[in-house]
Amino acid sequence: MKILYSQIKELVPQLRASASEVAASLTMIGFLSDGFQQVEWQDHRDYLISLEVRQNRADCLSVIGLAREVAAYYGLSVQLPSPATAPHSYAEDKLHITVAAEKYVQRIVATQISGLHNGPSPAWLQAWLMLYDINPVNLLVDISNYVMIYTGYTSHLLDIVKMQGGLSWQINKGATTIQTLDNTEIKLTGNELVIKDQQNILALAGIVGCQTVALSQQTTDIIVEMAIYERSLIMENARRLNIITEASNRLSKDLDPEGLAWAFSFLVDMLLSYGQGKLSSQKYNYYLHPAKTRTIILDPSLVSAIAGIAISQEKIVETLENLRFVVERTVENSLRVTLPSDRLDVQLPEDLAEEVIRLVGYDHISKDNLPSQIVTPDITPSIYHLKDKVKDCLVTLGWDEILSQPLVASNINEQTNWQPGQSIITQNSVNEDYPDLRQSMASGLLNQLHSYLKKNLDYIQIFEVGRIYTQHHGYQEHDSLGLLWHDFSLEPKLNHFKQTVEQLLRHLGLADINYVEAKKIPSLANSYASYDIMIGDRSVGIIYKLQPQTDHSTTYFAEINLDLLLELLANIVDKPAMEIIKKIVALDVNVKLAVKQDIRQYLQKLREKIGAEKLWDVGVTDIYPLDNNKVRYTLRVAYWELDDREAKALHNKIFDLQ
Repeated sequence: MKILYSQIKELVPQLRASASEVAASLTMIGFLSDGFQQVEWQDHRDYLISLEVRQNRADCLSVIGLAREVAAYYGLSVQLPSPATAPHSYAEDKLHITVAAEKYVQRIVATQISGLHNGPSPAWLQAWLMLYDINPVNLLVDISNYVMIYTGYTSHLLDIVKMQGGLSWQINKGATTIQTLDNTEIKLTGNELVIKDQQNILALAGIVGCQTVALSQQTTDIIVEMAIYERSLIMENARRLNIITEASNRLSKDLDPEGLAWAFSFLVDMLLSYGQGKLSSQKYNYYLHPAKTRTIILDPSLVSAIAGIAISQEKIVETLENLRFVVERTVENSLRVTLPSDRLDVQLPEDLAEEVIRLVGYDHISKDNLPSQIVTPDITPSIYHLKDKVKDCLVTLGWDEILSQPLVASNINEQTNWQPGQSIITQNSVNEDYPDLRQSMASGLLNQLHSYLKKNLDYIQIFEVGRIYTQHHGYQEHDSLGLLWHDFSLEPKLNHFKQTVEQLLRHLGLADINYVEAKKIPSLANSYASYDIMIGDRSVGIIYKLQPQTDHSTTYFAEINLDLLLELLANIVDKPAMEIIKKIVALDVNVKLAVKQDIRQYLQKLREKIGAEKLWDVGVTDIYPLDNNKVRYTLRVAYWELDDREAKALHNKIFDLQ
């Protein structure tokens, strides 16, 4: 956006700052000055300031909007020109306008002007437009462009002679091409908001006009309209059709519908004054949902908290009032702030704080005033901290993380699911070959395994953290960890894999880890080497050996429900640090239990028998089914506060090994 220094001074008569100071002040309050040029304007030396307007500030894509920012910075007021067109100046005839796309049209103001004298623009207007890199066309078009730059509101001027009936705002359903004002052919895709007469599209609403009703030197009668639309649709249409115009740039931001009436009167006034025409219809005003006055309650302390320095309530009020906000003090020591209609970018108390801070300016921060540091409470959900800790631990142990999509083929869940529940089928899937949401992390890890095997990798340790989805008593989802270990060796290494899982769980702060035969065994698992991972009496996951993936290799997989881990960790009471005066002695033992006997109950009785004063931990390291309806469990019992001799003696006594 460009602006002449002389025009700022016209709108802010009390301004005493130089052009360079104004450019610097605009940069300090958020509008980066990327150009500063001395020019000749109306036989006087002037300065053209070029600025970047990156915010959602459609009001600042205008001379008036930037002048208001300058006035606010220096604590001055803006004096706008007064349009001469009074309401009673309009004629009695009505315009034939319909709005079929009510959802996307916020406001339309239109009228008809007849008897205009079109031709070349005055020299000052042509020179002014060229400063803004706009080529002069003719008087009527140039006035429309001038008003757009000056007020920020775009308009369409339509040659009535070339129209076929009344106007209609509607969604395009059938037209495939249009010819724009510069004779460019645009291919339409449908669903564009357009302005039509009974036969033709006259404009892509909010973007560009069509050649069908283009103004010529012979044009005398026109319909002039200004409108504001649903900005998301204008943005979508402009991007899809790859059209960027001055109009679309403004109408894809939040424009003030209340300010449209003033800008329209300003445009009509210039057309009548320079074109010497007359109003020949009523003023059409479509405005179904007038904007409501908006207020925000602001706690003054919030401004200082965000800024990091103390900003007094008086300074806050003064700054907001300079920005045209109306401020009232409440009995609760807060500020009730009424917003100007054109500041649609301000929605929250934090937005008001930002307005104050940018106007106070970094250049006004005292060098002797140390910023106050307010510790922001950590609102990050605990599951994210747990996932980060899991990832850090596994990476430290030499595992590689992968990422995969949660969509899988229909048969994958049947092969990998180990939990109760049905598969969830997505509607309108991005890929019809992968319609289901995964029920296990095994799917992505196996795909990555097969990719690595093609590259002849012989030792693979990979993991993934992601979401699992299932239909069980309603829709359910949770975070899960999957681990896959592949080795070109036929030696049984399930115990080694278990140690990795236990190392991770103990690192997270969990104990009482044991294994029981899996209640539900996935079809791709070895049914003789599939176990549920238990923390106490809670099943938190599964570990199993896969059916052979190649002739000379073994593959193991484990999956842990991270949501359940988080629940268990939340119930752990931290114990005070203690000094262990004797080393921990770990001894193994094999015990045989009936198939129906619960290993967890056995371990609980064992803990009670040994006693907490001597038992550090006990867990299952291996399970082997026997032929006589029994199962052999290998236990690892860790004793503390005992030396080797005492631990072995107690161990032999407990398990009757003497």
